[in-house]
Amino acid sequence: MIGPARVARAALGDEWLEHLQSRVGIADARRRYSQRTVDMYRQRLHAHVLDRLGSRRVDQLAVEDVRLLVERLTRRGLAPSSVSSCVNILSGLLRYALKRKVVAHNVVRDLDRDDRPGAARLTEPRYLTAAELDRLFAEMTDTFRPVAMACAYTGLRVSEALGLRWRDVDLDADTLDVTGQLGNAGERLATTKTQASAATVRVLPALRRELKAHRSRQAARNIALVGPDALVFTTTSGKPQSRRNALRAIHAAGDAAGLNGEGVERVGMHDLRHSLVAIALEQGLTAPEVALLARHANARVTMTVYAGLTRDGREQAAGKLTEGGFGA
Repeated sequence: MIGPARVARAALGDEWLEHLQSRVGIADARRRYSQRTVDMYRQRLHAHVLDRLGSRRVDQLAVEDVRLLVERLTRRGLAPSSVSSCVNILSGLLRYALKRKVVAHNVVRDLDRDDRPGAARLTEPRYLTAAELDRLFAEMTDTFRPVAMACAYTGLRVSEALGLRWRDVDLDADTLDVTGQLGNAGERLATTKTQASAATVRVLPALRRELKAHRSRQAARNIALVGPDALVFTTTSGKPQSRRNALRAIHAAGDAAGLNGEGVERVGMHDLRHSLVAIALEQGLTAPEVALLARHANARVTMTVYAGLTRDGREQAAGKLTEGGFGA
């Protein structure tokens, strides 16, 4: 017979998180979890899920408890996508409980579609033109401009850019190797978001010039900062930069460049990756070619996630229709 301690929400939740933690970095991509995903599950499970389920044990939960969870999180002001994530996390916990024979059924599966939170973005991604990117970079300091340019000109995610070591950068061959990323606690993880994310990418001339200047500045400060195992982007004391500070720098630069305003989502770090893909599509690269740039497993993912274009691209596309007589 399973004791109450095993059925208690917090105890079972911690056991599930330990199970997920054991899969971080394993070779099997299908079963592997990233450290960031596990950290996010841990934070949301304890901050938004377990404490919102009342005093019920896991084996006593009913679909009505899940409906109340959705309502409580919505009243707290969480975005629909965050509420949906919390429901999915609860479902993952219950799937684990089902395998361990702690519960007989995953009650999340009984939730009607109408009761499920929407997962759509509240705002559209930003797709900057090449000229807008130049304006953005012009407003940035030496600290985070190289980070932003690395994301914009290679499609790196900010965690991947901040996880670069100098041994990963070959400015003679104009390449850099994506072999890891920076974790939430500032530690470098030797794993990437997906198997396809680990790749060698091309360094464009503008980025090569920026990285050379950045390396010279780092070497002048302390030669150890450009050692093979040193992170490319660090604070003045050599510690890893944070995603939060990088985002603050992008927000401030976007404000100064006149790219942000009322009713417009502020430019963020991930919008630089969006912009690279949109510009590549505008310039006539095929979907498989753009998928290689974005390091997606296949072109279908690229076209699903990055279906948008920059404002100039949309205007050009509409112009081509009218030039061809459509809608005249």
